[in-house]
This record gives sequence, structure tokens and C-alpha cells, in this order.
Amino acid sequence: MTMEEMAESFPEWLLEAEELTKHLPFEEMSRKLIVGAMGGSAIGADFVNTAYYDVLPPIPVIRDYRLPFWIGDGTFIASSYSGNTEETLTLISEAAKRKLHIVGVSSDGEVEKYCLEHNRPFVKLPAGLPPRMALPYSARVISVFVENLHGIKLPWKEAVAFLKKNMNVMKDEAQAIAEKLANTDAVYVFSSQRDYVLSMRFAGEISENAKEVAGFLYMTEANHNFLQGFQHGASPKVGIVVYEDTEKYERIELQSSFLLRKAEENGSPAVKIGLKGETRLERLLYGVLVGDFASIYMAEKKGIDPMPVHIITELKTFLKNA
Repeated sequence: MTMEEMAESFPEWLLEAEELTKHLPFEEMSRKLIVGAMGGSAIGADFVNTAYYDVLPPIPVIRDYRLPFWIGDGTFIASSYSGNTEETLTLISEAAKRKLHIVGVSSDGEVEKYCLEHNRPFVKLPAGLPPRMALPYSARVISVFVENLHGIKLPWKEAVAFLKKNMNVMKDEAQAIAEKLANTDAVYVFSSQRDYVLSMRFAGEISENAKEVAGFLYMTEANHNFLQGFQHGASPKVGIVVYEDTEKYERIELQSSFLLRKAEENGSPAVKIGLKGETRLERLLYGVLVGDFASIYMAEKKGIDPMPVHIITELKTFLKNA
């Protein structure tokens, strides 16, 4: 399966993910959720935090070897697609010492082994994907925890139907974005803090798929620091991407337009990504998928295979042997 085919499968995988959680004993779990994860596994929790931003306090997403001191109880979701992420495995040990209720989410590896050996609940994800492309599984699985433990549901089935209906629209928009960014050396992606998963996800996908340096910042925080970098000119090979706010908040949109104008005056590729959809969930999913496709198309235009992540693999080997 190609990366583009994986992105096309995103809606179906959202539906499949819900079925993977049917056996979980939610009645035994604490309502306080904590997620320990890295990279493509952590972004699912970030999507849930963004999607439930207005109705639920944020779920702590721990990207570290250590649990913060203030986490003393709760349901700890150890999410590692491979099941072998060393940071997440270290967090499991800490969570066990603190007697958190541990639930594993992975396709295989040590996370599954731990859950089987210690009789802990476990969600087995389909194997064989790059971890970053398992986002629909990780996001929907974690959202099911929210639904069952907090009783807050979002219109996921309607959103899936919307994505399927608009698949070609998203791909066409992504092609146009990739065309504008194809000759950049680096890209900065911006979204409102409320919609932070959009900029975080697209920047990560540019780095992993298009093998290009990318970063993300919040609007309007960016206009209190990043913007000043254009005063004496910046490299025109640095691309600027701004996501429309999911609610089209007037002042954020006004500040976004100023940043884009300064980028254009600098000669930098400047892209505004509009968000389609009737609900905020649909608009968020639309924005994620447009970015996913755009990063894949950027790789194609550069003549790069988006699938392998050689330097990350090198890092894992280095850490294993250290």
C-alpha cells in the first residue's frame, strides 16, 4: 500500500478503530486520562485534545521518560504503534509504580507483551503501517475512552461520510499546496492554539514524508515574535503555511492575513489552508488530511520516497546500542 493509499484509507480506519475497543472494561477505569506516547502515536491524543477543546479539560500527553510529579492516579494509556518505543516503555514502569490503571495501545512489541503478562487491557492495532499513518486508529481509540468515561460524543460517523465525499477535493487542494511548497528548504506551519493539532501534524508530516525541516507555531503567538524575522529579509526558500481558524475567529484571521502578506512581500511561498465541513470535527479532519496529502505530494515532486525515515531509524539503533 502506498502512502497516498494509506491517506485515502483514513476514513475507513476511523470506523475500524471503534470496533477495536469493544472489549475494554471501561467501568473499571478512572475518568482521569493520561497518555504516554511519542511521534505518530502521540498525535492521536493531540487530535482528541483539539477536537474536545471546548468540552473537556486537556488530557496530559507525556512525551518524555518521566511522569510529572502531579500525576498520582488515573488511567494511563500507553500508546506506541510499534510497541517498542523506549520512552513509552519507561513511562509504563513509572505508571506501574504509581499504581495507575494501565491500558496498552499498539500493534505488537513490548507494550502488548507487558499487558498480556500483567493482565492489563490492551487494544491491538493493525500492523504494517508507518506509525504516523496510524493516526486515525490512535485518535479514534482515545476518543472512545472519552466517550465512555466522560459521556461526551462527537459526530464521528457523519465526519467519516464527509471525508469520503470530499476525498478528491482534499487531494486537489493538497496538490496545489505541494506545488507552491515544492522548492522550499524549510516550512513553518501556523494554526490557532485552539486548533494546534493542525499545524503540529502538517509540520511533522513535511519532515517525515518530504524529508524537509519544518516547524509549527500558534497564531497569534507567532505575531509576537516570529513575524519580526522578516524585518531585514528572510530566505525566500522558507515557506509559510497558515491554517484558517476552525471558527474563523475574526481577530485571528486578521493577524493571519498580516503574516501571510509579510511572507509574500519577502518573496516566500505563502499558503492559506481553508477548512471545509459543517462541524468543527469535520473541519479538523479535513485540515489534517489536506496536510497529509500535501506532504506526500511534496515528496513526489522532490523525487523522494515518503515512506522510509532513515535518520529516525538510525536514532533508534543508536539508542538501542548506547
